[in-house]
Amino acid sequence: MADEAFFHPAGTVEAGGHHYEVFDPTPSTASVWADTMQHGAPPAAIMVRAIEAHVPGGARVSRVTVDLLGVVPITRSRVRAWVSRPGRTISQVSAEMACETAPGEYRVVARAQAWVLASSDTSAIARDLSPVLPPAGEEQGAMPGFFSHLKDQGFLAACDWRFVDRPEGGDGPRQCWIRARMPLVAGEEPSPLVQVFSVIDAANGISAYLDPTAVTWMNMDMTVHFHRAPRPTGGWIGLIGDQLVGGEGIGTTESRIYDGDGAFAVGAQTLLVAER
Repeated sequence: MADEAFFHPAGTVEAGGHHYEVFDPTPSTASVWADTMQHGAPPAAIMVRAIEAHVPGGARVSRVTVDLLGVVPITRSRVRAWVSRPGRTISQVSAEMACETAPGEYRVVARAQAWVLASSDTSAIARDLSPVLPPAGEEQGAMPGFFSHLKDQGFLAACDWRFVDRPEGGDGPRQCWIRARMPLVAGEEPSPLVQVFSVIDAANGISAYLDPTAVTWMNMDMTVHFHRAPRPTGGWIGLIGDQLVGGEGIGTTESRIYDGDGAFAVGAQTLLVAER
């Protein structure tokens, strides 16, 4: 693809007493809801990239929460991260992203927080009873209907998708493998954690059973709890996702997240659900 990356680096800047990295998002960041706003995954990933710079050796990220504070426009963006709670065994790193809304004016559009824990060897007592997700094959399983007319646009076109047919068929959690076709930042090899967050917001679409021509469902956050470090092979991230929708206009997307060795995290997203 001509974009070659979700973001192109545009230097650094000092503003308001803070140091920011500056990026220009490409059209591959575009949401399925509008081509003027970013999909949730690229902003999440660019903040996680900044957070990782503050994670010391021997420590592991155990949880990341991303809050989308409004529409994230496809305009020049500033990103910074800082240690918000220092500690020897438990620390917290925060990040924020601001986008240009007018010449010289920036608005904070997203924030992230990560718990960082000291690592130790607990392999002797490791336990995970997550269901098995079949590996990504060359054959494409049945995909949600709306993917057929959106898969060549923006973020969806920037990723490879391999839906796995549900063994029983019919309704229930959806299963899919996904990988970004391009790096997050031009000229960089993304870390395993960045590869996860480059696609994780897709759980909201993968799990969908609603008809987007009749209903909208938008998430304003994403939280991922890790029980081990991700080890994606070839960039592939697996998801088993389901949508839980109540009768008052709110819902939750819940997901289990996989690499080739099995599940390594669970995720959740808050949904605002409304009929068109």
